[in-house]
Amino acid sequence: MEKYLLTIEFRYSDVPTKDSDFTNKTKKITIGVFDDFDSAVIEGNKNLEIFEKHFKLNKNYNKKERFSKNGGCFGSKKTLISNLAYLQTPFTFYAKIDTLVYSDVEETTLTVLDATKRYSKYRKENYED
Repeated sequence: MEKYLLTIEFRYSDVPTKDSDFTNKTKKITIGVFDDFDSAVIEGNKNLEIFEKHFKLNKNYNKKERFSKNGGCFGSKKTLISNLAYLQTPFTFYAKIDTLVYSDVEETTLTVLDATKRYSKYRKENYED
């Protein structure tokens, strides 16, 4: 079973606090978990519009970025959007759709063990004299 997790991570600077001397901060928020990719895309793009209400498009890029089923590299899913060439914001953000895969721990462990055995055999056959 798969679900889709939509998050936005903010990276920004702030004054140090008594808990920390660091000025670089990170805040990651969860927008939602969705049963299908299309729902995550729709909600993710709605949230990108919120950013566009507050910040201008990058004048050198001047294109709205969007999550999509086939707008990524070589027609793959576009699951990561950042402001780096998209919006002029005083902070960095990464909006992301991750695929959550629910699986049995024992079944997954056995699958991984089988893979490591196959790899070990492959290494011996191809790289050892």
